[in-house]
Amino acid sequence: MTIVYDHACLVSTVKNTSGVEKFFGFLPPHGRRLAADEELNVFGDLRESINRGDRYGARNMNSFLAALDRGDLEITSTPAPIAYDETLGNSQLVSIDNGAFSLAAPCWETSLSET
Repeated sequence: MTIVYDHACLVSTVKNTSGVEKFFGFLPPHGRRLAADEELNVFGDLRESINRGDRYGARNMNSFLAALDRGDLEITSTPAPIAYDETLGNSQLVSIDNGAFSLAAPCWETSLSET
């Protein structure tokens, strides 16, 4: 039996909101062409993926910020902060539900399917 777990809370998602197909050279791993309204999922925090700490990091980050400022790209989600409760001995995700902060069980503890 294989259990497949949900990892959605560990992914960042961006959307091409420019209205046209566009190449975003700063998107990992080596730039990505996105159709109008196409979304891209990136494992982990998008900012860390774009600014990899290499010689292109500052240029990539500036290009990313410019795309956000122009409205060409929208961040639709990033991984939720993970907080560890010392007393209960478990991790919780900090989330927002109907405008209020709340805690939720980590996505990776949720089974999507069993085969």
